[in-house]
Formats: sequence, C-alpha cells, structure tokens
Amino acid sequence: MHIVWDWNGTLFDDLDVVVRSVNRGLEGFGAIPIDLDGYRSHYTRPVKLFYDRLIGRELTAEEWITVDRVFHDAYRSAFDEARLTADAAEALTTVAAGGHTQSLLSMFPHQDLIPLVERIGISGFFDRIDGLMSGSPGDLKASYLEVHLRNIIAGEDPRSVVVIGDTPDDAIAASHVGARPILYDGGSHHRLDLEATGAEVASTLMAAVEMALESPNPQASSPKPEPPAGL
Repeated sequence: MHIVWDWNGTLFDDLDVVVRSVNRGLEGFGAIPIDLDGYRSHYTRPVKLFYDRLIGRELTAEEWITVDRVFHDAYRSAFDEARLTADAAEALTTVAAGGHTQSLLSMFPHQDLIPLVERIGISGFFDRIDGLMSGSPGDLKASYLEVHLRNIIAGEDPRSVVVIGDTPDDAIAASHVGARPILYDGGSHHRLDLEATGAEVASTLMAAVEMALESPNPQASSPKPEPPAGL
C-alpha cells in the first residue's frame, strides 16, 4: 500500500495561521473577517471561488493575484507558529513500521514546502515530496495528484493508493485517479461536509491510518478501472 498525505490542515496544523492570513487578504474589500468556524464553513477549491463568496462578488484576475500574494506573504511570515498535527509523527511511524510507502503532495509552493518539511524533521518518511511548482495554489488537486502518482506507481494499480487529506477536493482528486480517499475532520472542513463526499472520515490521523491498514479499498474487488493517462 502507498499513502499520499496532504500537508496543510492534515499533517501540518496551521489553520489558525491560515485564517489570519485569509483576513489579511480580505482587507481593503470591506469584507467581514472570518473566524475558524467561518473558514471551515466556507472554504472550497478553486480558492478564488472561496474569496469571491467571502467578498460578495467575483474578483477580477488582477484582484485575485493581489489577494493570493497577500495571503501567501502573511502566511510565510507566520507559519513558524504552526506545528505538526498532534499525532502526525505517530501516524507516519505506524505506516512505515508496517512496510508501506508514503509520499507528500501539497498545493503549497514547492520551494517553501521542502525546507519546512526538512526543518520539522519528517522528510525521511516520504519517497517523494511534491509542492506546487507551476500553476496556482488555488487550483483543484486532481491533475497534480495524477502527475505525482505517475512518478511513484507508474503502471501499477492506483487502487493500492490511499489519499489522506482534509478537504472534499482531496476526495475528488483520489477518485479521479482511482485511489481510496480517507478524510481527516480536524482540518479545513466540518465533518458533515466531508461525509457528504461519500469518503471515509476519521477524527484523528491515527484513526485514518488504522482505517487504511485494517480494511482494503472497497473498489479493489471490482474490475480495475481505466486509469488517467500515464498511470
């Protein structure tokens, strides 16, 4: 089995920093600042739609570039305040001890992600770490997961892969490649929103790992689906 981990809001408990950074991006638009509950109620991908809804109108392309830049500048200035999710190290260690492989896929810029993961001391758990190297951090994740897996399990059955993340977009991306999604409800969305995707939902990262290890992908007994090109 191979597990693809999400970073922000999953392994990395950074939601307080994220919410403050979102509010910095909203400054100047007359939008009401949000709190953590408001963030979890409204967050969606593509992320531009999230801001459109908070501001109450569609942002122009130029405004979106500015908002995205302000968010990331504010986030980078404060992400040292964030830490690994409480049971992240235990979850990673459990998977490795079982002889399974792991990788990390994030929509956080690659040049920032790599030194952060290395500084925290968990880079050795992963066969591959991919942050965003092109495109927008607000993009949907499916096509990026497809490329990520092409570099890890090319030609193998993607149903042997489990994607653990904290958003409906992680579930959509997993389904796109034929992998199994397990969603963590301690991140960016309320549990009911995660359950509405039809994916399995776990209250902790250890619970997510236990689900992955104890029961096979429900799709594994069905005929192998035609994978996206390149997998």
